[in-house]
Amino acid sequence: MKISIIAVGRISNSFEAELVNRYINRFNKINKLIGLSQLLIIEVDDKKYKTKKQQAKKISEIIKTETNIVIFDQKGKSVSSENFTKYLTNQRDSGVKKLVFIIGGAFGLCRSLYKESNEIFSLGKMIWPHFLVRVMVTEQIYRSASIILGNPYHKN
Repeated sequence: MKISIIAVGRISNSFEAELVNRYINRFNKINKLIGLSQLLIIEVDDKKYKTKKQQAKKISEIIKTETNIVIFDQKGKSVSSENFTKYLTNQRDSGVKKLVFIIGGAFGLCRSLYKESNEIFSLGKMIWPHFLVRVMVTEQIYRSASIILGNPYHKN
């Protein structure tokens, strides 16, 4: 299964980018062991695509058919790391070819994307800067891979 993160905004050479890359590199060392492709992040430039509608159009162009879409939004369903892992495993085991996680920019996402999504998850009721959400999502994907493999990274 191919996993991608589509994120509005660019983080370039920042502390957050370092953390994102650290978790992506960790994941990409073990992904094949659990039947997943390398994790890919696709940025939608919020300077070029300024409105939520323009960003949604660009995101829709990137997403191909036969893709399951998960949006991260504070109003979404809160899930534990274990349940997030079960979700990933169920998607993989049910034959999903492509899974895309979408992270909105500072002003959120266009409502049209919510209609296309298969799932909406929350990282809690607090509002997080979208750059930190990238770190949190990549970490959770890596954590899920570690849980699947039984690695000691995840502690209950």
